[in-house]
Amino acid sequence: MTDEELKGTGVSGTPETENEAPMSETDASKTVQEGKDLTDEEIAEQNRKCLETGDFTEFDDAFEAHLEQKRRDEKAEADRALPPDPDSLLEVRHLKMYFPLKKSLGGKVLLSLKAVDDISFTLKAGETLGIVGESGCGKTTMGRAILKLYKPTDGQIFFEGKDIAQYKSAEMRPLRTKMQIIFQDPYSSLPPRSTVGGILSEPVLVHKIVEKDKVKDYVLEVMDQCGLRDYYYERYPHEFSGGQRQRICIARALSVNPRLVVCDEPVSALDVSIQAQIINLLKRLQEQRGLTYVFISHDLSVVKHISDRIGVMYLGSMVEFGDKKSIFSRPMHPYTQALFSAVPNPNPDVKMDRIVLKGDIPSPANPPKGCKFHTRCHKCMEICKHVAPVYREYEPGHFVACHLYPQEEQ
Repeated sequence: MTDEELKGTGVSGTPETENEAPMSETDASKTVQEGKDLTDEEIAEQNRKCLETGDFTEFDDAFEAHLEQKRRDEKAEADRALPPDPDSLLEVRHLKMYFPLKKSLGGKVLLSLKAVDDISFTLKAGETLGIVGESGCGKTTMGRAILKLYKPTDGQIFFEGKDIAQYKSAEMRPLRTKMQIIFQDPYSSLPPRSTVGGILSEPVLVHKIVEKDKVKDYVLEVMDQCGLRDYYYERYPHEFSGGQRQRICIARALSVNPRLVVCDEPVSALDVSIQAQIINLLKRLQEQRGLTYVFISHDLSVVKHISDRIGVMYLGSMVEFGDKKSIFSRPMHPYTQALFSAVPNPNPDVKMDRIVLKGDIPSPANPPKGCKFHTRCHKCMEICKHVAPVYREYEPGHFVACHLYPQEEQ
């Protein structure tokens, strides 16, 4: 594709993924401002002066974005040499999941949708990590990438101390019994032509969990733990309500004795009264089986009830992360504060101080420069429009990416 064609589509030829060639020094070192070319050093000095004076008239956003990406890449490369956390069942480092949207005739990616962009966290055995955020922020994509249902673009995924990010299908097969998922929609995630007994028996037979002559007894035991009657064994999914179907999905995930379960909004399609039953069931099963959950949801009240730690995602990035107490008692990021202000209070005498976000979520294929949230933030400053904030720890275990707090490393 020629430069003229690219200009007509509004798409630049800048590479978007780790697998592409980085920006050359020649491309990065020149920019046209006031009719003259500037070197890297001159542009950097100019940007530094803009930051000091607060006047961003001559600030080079493209050069700053290039430097910010370079710093992130260097940090990810340095972290590759670190050993996995011995206390964590799951450790995610700089996870990226990019989907190509436009390619050149030679196959080079010209435009990518950055569904998950540089996510890192740790999760200990027996804990529940709640992931919250608006629809389209990348929660589900992140959960599926962790389980290798999607092949990550870049990053490391340590499960039981081993980096599985580059595992192939054959290598992942023994881990399928240890890592499972509960899908959001209990109506479409069950095969309509199989009985409950057939649905639950299949993974047990494939992975040889028990001997063949003991499969039915084993399945009936799992069904009982999930609140399903034994006579449901011969019935079909269409004969059940939404709550009962979700219990079948939970039983299917637990039938292979997993250690890690990704719960992808498991109660969002259910009535409120049924939601409470499913959440209590998940908590009880966690205590009985020692399960570890990654619980994805947009309902903060549900996340507060079940989670030990919480991560807040916006446009593919983690903007705040910490334990449940610190996140709910002192939310630091404006986006987290806006989400919390939307939670209804049952007390009619309490006046809600609602923070209304302006505008729509930007496209992850073309995110805003600087802080991704600045286009909707009620506390936006001029620097937020040009410089991405540093994601760092401000309290023990409490990470935030926001210019409202000191950006210098301690």
